[in-house]
Amino acid sequence: MTRKFRFSPRRRYYCAMMCATVMVLLVVAVIGYLLTGVYYCFDVLIEWKVSKICNQYYSNEITGYMCPELCAGDTISEFQCPYRNQAVLYPANPNRFLARKAQQYVVLKHAVPDVNYEQLSWIDSHRHEEHFPTETEYVGIVRRYIALRYDLQLPFDKLNSLLKLKNKNNHVLFHASMRNSWNLIQNNEYLLSRLYEEKEIFPQVIGTCGDLFLTELLETVEFDERRYHFTNHIDLSKWRYHIKVAVLILDYLEEMAQNRFQMCSVLLAGFGISDSRMKYHDLRYITTEASIDRKLSDGRWCESDADCAYYDCRSRCNTTLRQCTNRLLNNNLQIVCEKIFRGTASAPGILVTEKSPNRLLRILERCAKPVSKADIDSQRPWGASKMLKKQLYNELTSIYEQLASSIYS
Repeated sequence: MTRKFRFSPRRRYYCAMMCATVMVLLVVAVIGYLLTGVYYCFDVLIEWKVSKICNQYYSNEITGYMCPELCAGDTISEFQCPYRNQAVLYPANPNRFLARKAQQYVVLKHAVPDVNYEQLSWIDSHRHEEHFPTETEYVGIVRRYIALRYDLQLPFDKLNSLLKLKNKNNHVLFHASMRNSWNLIQNNEYLLSRLYEEKEIFPQVIGTCGDLFLTELLETVEFDERRYHFTNHIDLSKWRYHIKVAVLILDYLEEMAQNRFQMCSVLLAGFGISDSRMKYHDLRYITTEASIDRKLSDGRWCESDADCAYYDCRSRCNTTLRQCTNRLLNNNLQIVCEKIFRGTASAPGILVTEKSPNRLLRILERCAKPVSKADIDSQRPWGASKMLKKQLYNELTSIYEQLASSIYS
């Protein structure tokens, strides 16, 4: 019997080589992640994560309106890593996947609790029992949390719609529902999408299962990559598309301003379209102006202005106190003009091509680096003004109309 399981020297050699190869690939992946922050996504790991969540659902550890569909395996299926052109959005976020729901793809996001998450329950050290707040207490906790983090006062009817607690007659399931709800509430992407779902400025939440929540998949905006070579020819229809997308982005920034939101990490690939409306994929670095003002002026030690910045959101270091004491100094318009519209000499923005008129280029320069009093926002001394935004908007719509007449004449 033992002979059947005895390996020949050649088989042992092949087995050892295969194990060594797997170990080398694993070590390279780990080192690559640590050094570059690049996350290597594998479809099999997504299947494993979904399977684990479904096992928790079947054992009554988690709840959610989307759990039956997610775990049935027919209406929600084909779990996979993000597309290559979307992976740049989440290079260090292993908790965002794609799946097919009915006839369209959706995004699965896992609100994994981290060190910043607060615990909802507490353990009795004497009886070793887990205690939860009552429903009324929990509603108050969430209301205070949103008020402190976002400077928003929500009415109770809006809170009850947000929480959607279920299984109130079953203590085990009700506490699981409360725990899942609290983890989702502390996730910035989930909370903003739910709080402002009527305004349709963030990806729509389709459903939840435990700490997982499903959102719509935005249509990725596509650009002519040859724009990076300034002297290359760009087709009129593609140039017109660049202008159209820029106008939609300006409309989106107007909605951000009306709701007093600040975008602190802006990428070109981050913008997407849903029903002809511009939205932004990644909400991890979008927050209220009041919240980012508090964050930037928290008094932490600094040596230069860069120490007081939060990604694209900038502030100034108080060199006398060596502390960050100033609030946000730039704004969304300045960030988008600098990173998306104008870009740099090595990587020009979507509005810098061989067809860009000089008037537009001058406006973009003023928007990215506002200097004159008329170009500077009255509230943000490093931000671009509303008047400059109006000039840019009018210039883009004028160019768009001229291109339309040229294409269809």
